[in-house]
Amino acid sequence: MQMTSTLDNSIFLIAALAVASAGFVCYYFLPVAKFVQSWFRPEKQETMVVLFQRLLGFIIFGILPLVIIQFSEGAGISQFGIKGPLNATWYWSALLSAAVVVLNLLNASHPANLAMYPQVREKEWSVKLFVASALTWILYLIGYEFLFRGFLLFAALPVMGLWPAIALNTAIYMLVHLPKGIKETLGAIPLGVILCYLTVQTGSIWIAVLVHIVMALSNEWLSLRAHPGMFVKFMKS
Repeated sequence: MQMTSTLDNSIFLIAALAVASAGFVCYYFLPVAKFVQSWFRPEKQETMVVLFQRLLGFIIFGILPLVIIQFSEGAGISQFGIKGPLNATWYWSALLSAAVVVLNLLNASHPANLAMYPQVREKEWSVKLFVASALTWILYLIGYEFLFRGFLLFAALPVMGLWPAIALNTAIYMLVHLPKGIKETLGAIPLGVILCYLTVQTGSIWIAVLVHIVMALSNEWLSLRAHPGMFVKFMKS
């Protein structure tokens, strides 16, 4: 990534770290604030907070970095991994997606997984809810990966070099998984390293985006299918 000066590189890295740190504070705590929860009907409050949180994440992690880049002289989104998918993107995306689907198949029915997923805890899922949950997952993960594998990673590379930048990225990626328990926190380490390395090699965030979307949606759908107290109306036999 070419920037105008070392100072510019450092400023981008500081901005990326600020978005990551302050952004996750807002992401975790704003949706549970009473004034936010008061926006939704009591009987749908829990569900709407989950969907709102994902949309909030898309805005903070995806839109905010784009605004910073657009208002920065000499910088463009292509420098931060927003490039058209390449052949290597499809190959690695398919390979890693197959692996995460297999892992989700093995893990879906475990009590610890069902206690957390699906995040939406509705007993009866309508078509509207099923689609809304999937779309908000997709939007959230596009923003999420643009922050981690785009803005933060490509801002750190010219300042720190390849492996220190990957180490920083993976460390923050691991820390934001702490609320989800030790299993996901530790699992974020190898996945974070792999996704960062492939992002740098291809110059594109799309492997990370596609793999993470497949991971989230397959886990949600498999967990929903395995959960004894939940069902999708149009799939109920």
